[in-house]
Amino acid sequence: MCGITGFWAIRSGRSERLRQELDRAVQTLDHRGPDDSGSWIDESGVVGLGHTRLAILDLSQHGHQPVVSDDGRYVLVFNGEVYNFRGIRDELETKGYCFQGSGDSEVVLAAFQAWGTVCVQHFIGMFAFAVWDQQDKRLTLFRDRIGIKPLYYGWDGKVFWFGSELKALRAFGHWSPEIDQQAMGEFFQYAYISAPRTIYTNVHKLLPGHYLELSRNQPEPKIGQYWSVLDAVKRGHLEGSEDDLADQLESLMVDAFQYRMVSDVPVGVFLSGGVDSSLVAALLQAHSGKTLHTYTLGFREKAFDESGWAKKVAEYIGTRHTEYILSQDDAVPVLSDLAEIYDEPFGDSSALPTLLVSRLAREDVKVALSADGGDELFGGYAYYQNLPLHLHRLGALPISLRRVVGRVSSMAPASALARLANSGAHLGVDKLARRAMQLGELFPDCMPSRLFSVSQSYWFPREIKSLIGGYTDPYLDDQPYPGSFEEQMMLWDIYHYHPDDILVKMDRASMATGLEGREPLLDHQLVEFAYRLPLRYRLGDLGGKHLLRKILYKYVPRNLIDRPKQGFALPVNRWLQGAFGKMMRDEILQVCELAGLNMHLVRCELQISMKSKKNSVRVWLLYIYASWFRRWMT
Repeated sequence: MCGITGFWAIRSGRSERLRQELDRAVQTLDHRGPDDSGSWIDESGVVGLGHTRLAILDLSQHGHQPVVSDDGRYVLVFNGEVYNFRGIRDELETKGYCFQGSGDSEVVLAAFQAWGTVCVQHFIGMFAFAVWDQQDKRLTLFRDRIGIKPLYYGWDGKVFWFGSELKALRAFGHWSPEIDQQAMGEFFQYAYISAPRTIYTNVHKLLPGHYLELSRNQPEPKIGQYWSVLDAVKRGHLEGSEDDLADQLESLMVDAFQYRMVSDVPVGVFLSGGVDSSLVAALLQAHSGKTLHTYTLGFREKAFDESGWAKKVAEYIGTRHTEYILSQDDAVPVLSDLAEIYDEPFGDSSALPTLLVSRLAREDVKVALSADGGDELFGGYAYYQNLPLHLHRLGALPISLRRVVGRVSSMAPASALARLANSGAHLGVDKLARRAMQLGELFPDCMPSRLFSVSQSYWFPREIKSLIGGYTDPYLDDQPYPGSFEEQMMLWDIYHYHPDDILVKMDRASMATGLEGREPLLDHQLVEFAYRLPLRYRLGDLGGKHLLRKILYKYVPRNLIDRPKQGFALPVNRWLQGAFGKMMRDEILQVCELAGLNMHLVRCELQISMKSKKNSVRVWLLYIYASWFRRWMT
């Protein structure tokens, strides 16, 4: 993987300043590509592309970027991997294209020359790339189907910028960063900011499965969609017996997983001991013909630790296994690194252990396979089964009762509920105050989308308005996705939560350590297959993942797999009373007032955390925002 950036001063003309800014933008992405870097600027000085390289395929200088076509018309910067590039290369050679190196970047450029924007339909992989057409004066950007690779862009009507991370865009000095109030509120509600919005008003994320075109004759960038999982969903559920569908799924997985082993450098696997990572490791070990290296990170707090299970799975399937047990003392020095690595507010606490396990793997390998996506594709989250039951129970309440409860709950000011929660935290009153807030959001309508939104919220919209000064939940009025409530939630997650939380976490953590993270479960053909499975084959009776378990039982004994699901989050509630918690509270109190937050609410949350430890996620979000604000806005 790599880092890409660039600019087009489409209406501002040549500028030596832009050349210097491109150099700085490339430097901000050094961590994404420590092996090589390069830039290209056209003769007029108004278009520039930059690249930093992590050499995975074709370790020679033939892999250097930017890549210029033989005729000089096209220039490419590419981040990611096209795993089936050899087959595409063979096809292009029959059309007369010639290649100097053995990597995929030349193939991507030739594919664009041959097929234009539909070239991405041929690609199996993860990618974000830009192509400049010198003849037609057109810039085209692409992002992969699932959103594994990031791509940001900004446009002020005169200059267009893009980059793999926000810090690259900040290197271009033509715009001043202004916080998007809605994005800020979304962070406090959901712990991430969903595409296309970013924390800045004038910068956007290119959506997964989309491309962007900008030409001299266009007043604004044109955005198009080339892939959507909904197209597969609309074809209806797959037919066949459970055994037939399991066999088809396993075959797809073997192919997808082996594609992700394509590399000219060593490859490892992250192994938590759960269903998804155990399946990835077991299938790869069974079909790779060599001993894999697996990695896991555990916690001293047993309620959060799965490392023992990971070790047992590794021993059974025969991998070379390395583990690291994280303590609070180990985590404190890393805490301050997060604001630099995640350059917009990002509240998933598992970002920290993901960073550390990436560092662990990087000591031996340059590529590591993860198992992200199993929960969203195959119904692994408990709320897929719990929320439909809650919806039925709440909907059974008389509408008159729901109206009264909703009206009373919504009348209480957020500040009053905060005071009540703080004063009675030791008696559990904070939980009652939160429940009152939930009912105020839910009643009287009790719509599925509203219930789902409330279930995913760490702060509620009324509280956020009081905290930051204004906010509206962006998803309450969304049109529902097709299918049952369970299927709608899984689609919501693959469109929002997964690309903007899970994949952001993995990309930034791995890239910060010079490690390429790959996502075998997110092969687009596998995703399409999963979302067409009948619901009973996705959920099952053991906490979801029915067909995944059926396949995994062929490789790993059930007694190593069938246990309650655990996440990968930090034990923040356990650490709030130690040095970790003190560092967080100090940063919150020093910065949040400067950041314009309601300090009455902030202090209430800190006091509750000292009494009951039940709002650790809220304190974590306050800390993340404060540390981000200090690093990027002061």
